[in-house]
Amino acid sequence: MKESPSITQTLSAAQTGTTLRIHFPETTVTEAATNVTIAASAQTPTLSVSVSALKSTTPGVNNKYLAFSIDLDAPFPAFPVLGPILHGMQADLVAGAADADGFVALEGGSAEWQVAPYVGPGPPPLSAPHRYVFMVFEQPEGMDTAKVKSVLGLDGPATRVVSRMRWDQAAAEKSLGLGEVVAGNYFVSRR
Repeated sequence: MKESPSITQTLSAAQTGTTLRIHFPETTVTEAATNVTIAASAQTPTLSVSVSALKSTTPGVNNKYLAFSIDLDAPFPAFPVLGPILHGMQADLVAGAADADGFVALEGGSAEWQVAPYVGPGPPPLSAPHRYVFMVFEQPEGMDTAKVKSVLGLDGPATRVVSRMRWDQAAAEKSLGLGEVVAGNYFVSRR
């Protein structure tokens, strides 16, 4: 399995507190390693980031963000020969208003901002739980959805799940010129 430093950092940091909330219609993941059913995590989630993780929440400051969703354990955690799998990627996300808990919603997650449409969890029967990692990065200046797709070769048939197997997160980050992870979290799911 190709595990990038950012994935390792996200998994480690999430154990002491999360800077990213993953919102599904039926549940919100606020703590690392929360068990979420396949059905509850089937739809594209929305994300919110801790205000403390953002450089700026000033209105009018137009920082954009990229979000990745990755299954680390395909097809089986003990034998992850197909993983990691990119389960979804969105670009051009912007910070919205902060909530009472100090988290800012990332907005702009409609179809035109999707680099790779979200695919919900689907670990095979008898598999141990899979880890689904979500990471948010600052989007480099001059980068937009079309450019991200072009740089990563994720346009047309390349966005199919089979084309996202054995995802090289470190190579993607390098190709896009990404910095450190701004916020991250993960949940687990099994059949």
